[in-house]
Amino acid sequence: SVKTAKIAALTVMLGVMGRMKRIMMVLLLVYISIPFIIKLFPSIQAKLVFLNFVRRPYFIDLKRPLDQGLNHTHNFYMEPVMGQKIGVWHTVPAHMWRDSQGKDGDWFKSMFSSTHPVILYLHGNSGTRGGDHRVQLYKVLSSLGYHVVAFDYRGWGDSDGYPSEGAMTDDALFIYDWLKQQMGKSLPLYIWGHSLGTGVGTNLVKRLCDRGSPPDALVLESPFTNIREEAKSHPFSMVYRFLPGFDWFFLDSISANNICFTSDENVNHISCPVLILHAEDDPVVPFHLGKKVQVFGVEYVKTCQSVLNVISQLPPLFVCWETWTMSQLKHLWFAWF
Repeated sequence: SVKTAKIAALTVMLGVMGRMKRIMMVLLLVYISIPFIIKLFPSIQAKLVFLNFVRRPYFIDLKRPLDQGLNHTHNFYMEPVMGQKIGVWHTVPAHMWRDSQGKDGDWFKSMFSSTHPVILYLHGNSGTRGGDHRVQLYKVLSSLGYHVVAFDYRGWGDSDGYPSEGAMTDDALFIYDWLKQQMGKSLPLYIWGHSLGTGVGTNLVKRLCDRGSPPDALVLESPFTNIREEAKSHPFSMVYRFLPGFDWFFLDSISANNICFTSDENVNHISCPVLILHAEDDPVVPFHLGKKVQVFGVEYVKTCQSVLNVISQLPPLFVCWETWTMSQLKHLWFAWF
């Protein structure tokens, strides 16, 4: 009957509403629980900052850079700390690719004494030195005549150990010092950091400047001021950003892991030329944070007298970067300190 049908429809509707209510209650419980879980277990925040457990692309053999299209790259391992190795790739300038075929590590090492400059690349969080976008950058830089040295920090890729800000900076310093030993004294060595790697880069260059041996230049691609501001601006924080106690729950948990990456402070101790590259529509590291890094550093770094010398050595890089990146991003911002 009609009455029975109405009762059945009402029963179904009430059942659906009941299930929806239970789902909403569960989601609300999860939403409320997450801040407390992170506060109780701050090591979770460290994993979210580093994302070293995310290995994109998956199932690649980092011992075989050729599988990623790098036919002039040598894979090797170094020990910044006894018993803990880190994986390193050395890509020679592209015009050397034919000569590099079948060569061993000694040949690749000897090429550092050639007339070509070297770029030490510091990658960001997640992935490995074999990430697709990173490999594409190596190819661009190599085609311009640069040696490119990229490595995975402790805890990333096939490197041993566990990640921390201090360990990342120590690894970068270890590789930098090793490169200086291999290179000719007159050859330029540039440091290029991307995203989280910009924090490592400013940490490293601050140390180098403090000891009186700055690099020839520092390139910051998508930099941020410090990890607290970046975390607060990250898309993942959007659902909690206006929650009372956000800083206490989330940002203080990051600080509890001794993760700071204070580039806004570091740039005031950097005496080498600095180049900032930042897309205005960057969805992960907001453009305004890159601008703030420039603002913090400009008063000190603009007094540096060697900027023109570096610019004269790097124009092909800037031209190629612009044409290569602008096809993917709407706008790119260049700023020399």
